[in-house]
Amino acid sequence: MAQDGNRLEVWACNKAQEIVLREGFDLIRSARTGSSIEIRQHSLTLAKAIAASLLEASAATDKQFTSAGE
Repeated sequence: MAQDGNRLEVWACNKAQEIVLREGFDLIRSARTGSSIEIRQHSLTLAKAIAASLLEASAATDKQFTSAGE
């Protein structure tokens, strides 16, 4: 169980870095040079990426616990 927690932690850190490098960079760039519409679009894209990663982690965790209980 502890090893699974460590794997999830590593996955979460990698996913967070990926999201920040991709969507976070776009948001920063639009905040510097873009319109308020671009800033809003990039903010929503960042929020969607975070929400998708949370759903992905939840689904993987649920699947892991379901498989372990069988």
